[in-house]
Amino acid sequence: MDLFNRPVIEFATKNVVTVGEKEKVLNAMKIMVNLDIRRLPIIRGDKLVGIITMLDILDAIYSWISDKTTEGSLYSDIYMKNIIEIGTRSVISARPETPVAEVISLFLRHNFGSMPIVDEAGRLVGIFTEWDVLKLASQLDFPHRVRDVMTRIIYVLTPYSTVMDVLEGITIYKFRRYPIVDENGKVVAMLHAKDVLKYFADDETIEKIKQGAGEEVVNNYVINIAKSPIFLAKPDDSVIDVIKKMLEYDVGGVPVVNEEGTAVIGMVTEKTLMLLFEESAQ
Repeated sequence: MDLFNRPVIEFATKNVVTVGEKEKVLNAMKIMVNLDIRRLPIIRGDKLVGIITMLDILDAIYSWISDKTTEGSLYSDIYMKNIIEIGTRSVISARPETPVAEVISLFLRHNFGSMPIVDEAGRLVGIFTEWDVLKLASQLDFPHRVRDVMTRIIYVLTPYSTVMDVLEGITIYKFRRYPIVDENGKVVAMLHAKDVLKYFADDETIEKIKQGAGEEVVNNYVINIAKSPIFLAKPDDSVIDVIKKMLEYDVGGVPVVNEEGTAVIGMVTEKTLMLLFEESAQ
């Protein structure tokens, strides 16, 4: 399709929010939460030197808490660390003229969620993300149904699951979105990784961490920080309709329930939808 042969810079975010390499992790967390973004390119002058993501930060928090030999504090050892120390330094980037199809292929091959765009001098000129792919997909006429794109591998939480449980799921199993179900298997809430980041960036949580109450923070029930599901999908729903709803409600993942609405049977995410996008780009 002509759309996928066009230069990626046409669809990328041009006014990229960036941070310097000596910015503290806490400040990066606050920026991500306040602007509702998942990653921040790290620059030195006007050159790209790395990237820090929401998942990098949550992984660092989980690793610190899990290390029983740690003698410092979560606040000083993670929150006050320079971002370059926990971010990714070897960043794969694209040139402005790179075709969209090629970038999507790289996303799938390397499990990326974004790609900075740099010019010949290494200067950051944009960033292209999964969300941009979703916006592109809304312009296509997919005939597929949800059952064609949903993943059947899901990580479900209960109202008694803790923040530590979800940190483990994010870090070890690489799930970013979690339906929370009641004792009958019905979805009662939805938790996204960005909700967890927001929790750890909250002033009340930070104060508890400063006071050494980290155990209390991670033993909090996730139902206390989750949101009601904005909408649910069913197997026979149109993929295009679901994509448009995801964009409208600003969600990157949707639980799929059975026709009766009594059980979660899958998830539709930006990542699973991208497989269709690559198919269309060929």
